[in-house]
Amino acid sequence: MHPERADRGRWCLWLGLTAVVLLAAVPLRAETTEEGLDQGRVYAIQDRAFRMNHEFGLSLGFLPLDAFYKMFSIGGHYVVHFDEMWAWEAVHLTYSKYLDVDTGLRSELADRWDASPTDPEENRIDFALDTNLMWKPLYGKSTLLGDTVIFGETYLLLGIGTEKFETAWYPAINLGLGMRIFLGETISMRLEVREYIHFGESTGGTLLFALSFCYNAFAEDLLKPAALPVQGVTP
Repeated sequence: MHPERADRGRWCLWLGLTAVVLLAAVPLRAETTEEGLDQGRVYAIQDRAFRMNHEFGLSLGFLPLDAFYKMFSIGGHYVVHFDEMWAWEAVHLTYSKYLDVDTGLRSELADRWDASPTDPEENRIDFALDTNLMWKPLYGKSTLLGDTVIFGETYLLLGIGTEKFETAWYPAINLGLGMRIFLGETISMRLEVREYIHFGESTGGTLLFALSFCYNAFAEDLLKPAALPVQGVTP
């Protein structure tokens, strides 16, 4: 695929996903009856079942855009959750490793056009280190097989960082979209996609898909009923 078309496709994907999240977060307005009176509606909104505090996580990732190598990554993060809506991913580190798997592109270039790539090794990324603001506008629950309730939330990431390639370090900005599934008051899973846009001799992008396993330190299970005060009885 042509690089400009690939970049255009990625930006269209990001804009579409962001629009879906923002539209879903817009509150519903009350309906107007035929008589012109705004009767409104009554909605029962349940509080969040779990509250995140200090989050530690490990992740496994895949970077799909390199045409010459198959690349996987491992990473870790630490997040401070201020409230139910905002959090700060203070540290997010990703280490990537290319597998020596022949994708067939080198042979195709040589056979069809008698050409060879110009130092593709220079574009291999080793590390990505970034810090991000996290916005969590959507929270909900669903049922699995009719008898198990699953709680989850959707979040957006925006931050700055750096990428280490085999030849140099480059500053970068980071955009991300993810979904968290709560497995309990301390354990959750995150499935997310991130786009790193680095600036150096040339501007480029790195796309990362990752699955994270997270531990919530100092967790609060809001589903547990609060203890009622005990009143004394006078005989």
